[in-house]
Amino acid sequence: MESLEEKVISAMEEQSESDNQVVEDIEEDVKDTATESVDMGEKETIDSEKERKKKIKSIISDLAFCVISFAVIFTFFKIFPPYYVDGCSMNQTLRDDAFGFGTVFFSPDYGDIVVLHGEGQKTHGSDYIKRIIGKPGDRLEITDGVVYRNGELLDEPYAYYDPDYHGQTEITQLIVLGEDEYLVMGDNRYHSSDGRVFGPISRSEMKCKMLFFLWGKKR
Repeated sequence: MESLEEKVISAMEEQSESDNQVVEDIEEDVKDTATESVDMGEKETIDSEKERKKKIKSIISDLAFCVISFAVIFTFFKIFPPYYVDGCSMNQTLRDDAFGFGTVFFSPDYGDIVVLHGEGQKTHGSDYIKRIIGKPGDRLEITDGVVYRNGELLDEPYAYYDPDYHGQTEITQLIVLGEDEYLVMGDNRYHSSDGRVFGPISRSEMKCKMLFFLWGKKR
């Protein structure tokens, strides 16, 4: 049988082992808690970095979209310029407030409605909108807005002759067009400052040919 002393010693050893185990368990819990804290901190840092990169990417995408959109719109308006009619020289075809789009890519032809900016004082520094009546090599005879081209009377259903106008002169203008020379006239023949006044224009003086009108086209 164990003596009392031995029992006491044995009990003390068991208690010591139990205490050691408790300490070890506490240390393990502390380590686990510390590890979890580190993991959470790293996760928050990673999530924060991902969110920052996501915002930067979104900003870059928005800027790229704006730049591309601006470039597309700018290019469109350079190729298909918009024009607003200010004046009555194209009545009864176009009203004073007509608005439409043209194209810078075209080969001038009879009947085309073009926007021109004459060199020097031809158009007084402004844009004019007129119709092409003559091309290089043509011989034109014009009497009070009535046109003979190369000896033939032009059929011009678009031409308008104001019945209340009394300034007719019956004087005939003879215009022979050379290389790269075009004659333009307004459809409102008695109320248009055009090729009869400032003479022929060149292809380089034509800014565009009108394609269509959103409003203000009467016929």
